[in-house]
Amino acid sequence: MNETKPGPNLMKPNYFFGNIVSKTTSIFLFCLVSSFVLGTCKENQSYPETDSLPYFSGKDFDPIWTKVPNESPGLHQIPEGFKLTNHLGNQIQLREHSPKISLVVFFYATCRGICPMITKNIIQIEPQLSEFKDLEISSISINPKEDTPAVLSKYRTLYKIQNPNWNFYTGELLAIESFAKTTCGAEVEGFSVEKNKYEFVHTENIFLFDGNKYLRGIYRAKGTGDIQRLVADLRILTK
Repeated sequence: MNETKPGPNLMKPNYFFGNIVSKTTSIFLFCLVSSFVLGTCKENQSYPETDSLPYFSGKDFDPIWTKVPNESPGLHQIPEGFKLTNHLGNQIQLREHSPKISLVVFFYATCRGICPMITKNIIQIEPQLSEFKDLEISSISINPKEDTPAVLSKYRTLYKIQNPNWNFYTGELLAIESFAKTTCGAEVEGFSVEKNKYEFVHTENIFLFDGNKYLRGIYRAKGTGDIQRLVADLRILTK
């Protein structure tokens, strides 16, 4: 990503004779404008910071560091009105549901590939996640037609999940696919022999959203390296 660092064009002192009042006024106005510009740049800086997590912008998910995300258009955020139904049959709007930090993963109940691995990896780090008391985990099915609340409830029981903040969701297929592709960048396609076409399949990634539902991190569920990075990033986000 190419960035241009903003900065004022410094005025050279005028050593020629002229109107003293005019020169003083010009210098005053210059200082006033410079202070405003520099202050604004500092507030909206997009340079890497070690003590905060980035936001993500645009189709390329460029990392952006800013103190005022609502003034930065194009940041990835859970869309308003995105409706889901959890394993208990309760309908919620994911963005408006809770102001808590959350992890989002995609799966489906009959998956025999990476879904069990993702679920088991999250279970394995639950002791570490327990330090984040308000952390929510949202496992969203990409096969909502078959993954009814009853099926999701059985899946949760199968893995002996007791965490009340870990919900399994079903919903409207197109809305889920749009959220996965547009907000999370989970645009993965696989060939369906049954349907004889390529269609959306789930990603192995875990997505971290802050309390305002902005995307703040993406992590691979395979292995333990990225999982440990996730825990470290949660500590930064909750400090």
